[in-house]
Amino acid sequence: MARIHWVAAERWPVWRNAEWRDELRAARDLTYAKLPKYVKDALALPKTAREKLVRERRKLLAERANGDKPRAK
Repeated sequence: MARIHWVAAERWPVWRNAEWRDELRAARDLTYAKLPKYVKDALALPKTAREKLVRERRKLLAERANGDKPRAK
């Protein structure tokens, strides 16, 4: 979320490393709590399964953008 300045800092030496860690963990926890269940489920998958899911989703979205009908598996 730093790209939209939700988490941003002008001066790093304001806090010690432990304080940064705590603040960033709290921000991550707040963000995670607001995610839909299907996203949390996807994040809980092993890395290879998650990457496969993302590839399949991107392929489906590309097919829809091109006006193609999704193929049944």
